Amino acid sequence: MNNKNHRISLAYYIIQGSYWMSICVASNYAAFYLQSRGYTNSQLGFILALGNIAGFLLSPSLASLIDRSKRVGIFHCLWVLMAVQGLLLLLFTLIPGKSLLVSLLYGIYMAVVVAINPLNTELCFQLSRWGSPVSYSPARGIGSLCYALMALILGQLTLRLGGGMLPFAGLFCLLCQALPLLYICRLTARNSLQSGKAAQSKQAQGLSLAQFIRSNPRFSLLMLGLALTFFSYNISDYFLINIARSVGGDTGDLGGISAFKAMMEIPVMLMYVRLTGRFRCSSVMCLASLAFAAKSAALALAGSISGLYAANLFQALSFALMIPAMVQYVNLVVDPKDSAKGQAIANGMMTLGAVFASLIGGPMYDLLSVRSTLAVGTLIALAGTLITVLAIERKKA
Repeated sequence: MNNKNHRISLAYYIIQGSYWMSICVASNYAAFYLQSRGYTNSQLGFILALGNIAGFLLSPSLASLIDRSKRVGIFHCLWVLMAVQGLLLLLFTLIPGKSLLVSLLYGIYMAVVVAINPLNTELCFQLSRWGSPVSYSPARGIGSLCYALMALILGQLTLRLGGGMLPFAGLFCLLCQALPLLYICRLTARNSLQSGKAAQSKQAQGLSLAQFIRSNPRFSLLMLGLALTFFSYNISDYFLINIARSVGGDTGDLGGISAFKAMMEIPVMLMYVRLTGRFRCSSVMCLASLAFAAKSAALALAGSISGLYAANLFQALSFALMIPAMVQYVNLVVDPKDSAKGQAIANGMMTLGAVFASLIGGPMYDLLSVRSTLAVGTLIALAGTLITVLAIERKKA
């Protein structure tokens, strides 16, 4: 790999790292931030659901636009989403307390953050097609490392400064994404890598979203299993502060557990390419789906902070395997001209699981015990595993 490609890879790794730091701010600390403004579990669950629904609708729409348009590229979409995100974070610093406006703005903020993820993934593969190969799995591993560091830092900062510092942390993460993206834009333009978009426009245009779903029935069924799996995952992840408090913890423990969870992902993601050299992608996805259910059950049985740490050991076999495996699986079974759409749909179904986890999870935590809520999550994760095993296509990389 020449120096130009090394620089592009490094810039992309920084983008992924910074993006997952922003996810930590927007998602992992959403419950703490909104509760600090006076929201109940049910209210914050509704807000998160609103944001995830909007993100679920926005992601495939943008991907379809990129796949089918000769003028709108991935960089256009990323810059618009990041500009909106920056404006919203600034507004959070100016508007105090709890209000309908804050609820609406936070929902939009979540939607924008969610919509960036599949575009970052597709950017990796477009850079490779344009002549600068970038390996996704190490980049995603770096994302987990940065997420872990941010979780630790925020755990301590929120103890000292409260939830009001979180929008400033989000702006810092956004700046860290924008600078390397600007560098990639300039460098790819200077080296004529953007001609890859022109070459794409000469190819057959991708299918519409409805045509894609009709043409890929097994993939669509698999997406249902993925949504159920991520319902189970997010019913614990979004409300982790509730789980920590149920066993005597606080935001410091929230930061520590979140960091530990992310650290479990890093070795697996860095070694993922070697793993799939020995095992089918489909087998890895089935194992990961089952591990999500095991993690949910372990969280339900945990009776202390130490038990929560132990339960998150399953993060290495669940989330850390599923994310790169799903990206690889889309590239194996989906036509290249529809790749952005396939990645967006997969990300969208994970988001759909988060939507229902937010809508249903908030009231469940208000009405039921933490253990009962997580037991329901475990049963739903097992249903997702069954669908995944039945629907997945067993193809070799």
